Amino acid sequence: MLTSGNDTNQVDSSSLDGELLETLRGSSAAVYGVTALENELFVARDRSNVIEVFAVTSALTPSSCQRRLTVTSLGLPQQVRPLDIAACVKTRSLYVNDAGNARLHRVDAKSGRVLNTWRVDSRAWGISVTAGGTVLVCCRGAGLLCEYTSSGQLVRPLRLSDDVAQPVHAVKLRSQYVVSHYDVQSNSAGACVCVVDDSGGVRRDYDQLSQPHHLAIVCDDARSIVAVADCGNDRVVLLDAGTLNAVAVVGGSQRPHRLCVQQGRLYVGQWDGRVLVFQLSTGLSSAAAVYE
Repeated sequence: MLTSGNDTNQVDSSSLDGELLETLRGSSAAVYGVTALENELFVARDRSNVIEVFAVTSALTPSSCQRRLTVTSLGLPQQVRPLDIAACVKTRSLYVNDAGNARLHRVDAKSGRVLNTWRVDSRAWGISVTAGGTVLVCCRGAGLLCEYTSSGQLVRPLRLSDDVAQPVHAVKLRSQYVVSHYDVQSNSAGACVCVVDDSGGVRRDYDQLSQPHHLAIVCDDARSIVAVADCGNDRVVLLDAGTLNAVAVVGGSQRPHRLCVQQGRLYVGQWDGRVLVFQLSTGLSSAAAVYE
């Protein structure tokens, strides 16, 4: 089945399921980060400084865990606790948002050695890497997006409008940002994904969500598509970034929390510790869709 559309009423989560290729099982601890770099998939878990590394085969499906990275840094008051991770192709390294120490670490993807480290807001949440190789950090308490170089120099702080008080995750598309946010304390109040301009103003939003967590860029061409982990509704929603219309839904997940897209595969990290691997349609660049 191949389905697409620009009207949210055309998207039925009960009928649009991606092709589930594989389920990665490890610890039952919640997945707090999933990212891909070259031919490897990296998975971070709640309250653990050990990142699992899965090899991606030529068939583009991960095998069993091949190795583990232990991320440590001397002089920190607490063990490194990844709240999120992101990969950078330009530097061939990982970024680790260390919640316990209010720091961001750039880590060698092969050894786990910390290459750079710097302080971030104590309530920093999701992180992502831009096309230019900078790292974008959501500061939930301050209502800021902070963009840093790979060495930790602050490129710019972007103060968001009062309507986006608790940003959870953000990705940058050219001169604009796509931001997910909701009131974590009240569990889903104000849940929304919005497009924000370079002054912090909201251009448009999409609010048919419950506890939206991670975002992932599915394709970035004339028509950019962004995947949203719609945690409270047990699904991943694909939005047209230009209009923020829902164009497809990938169902079959349970409490999706972290997302990553690489080479047509959607990796969905869940609260139950599993990572689901979905096949996305090859037609996404022209008409967003999933198929089964």
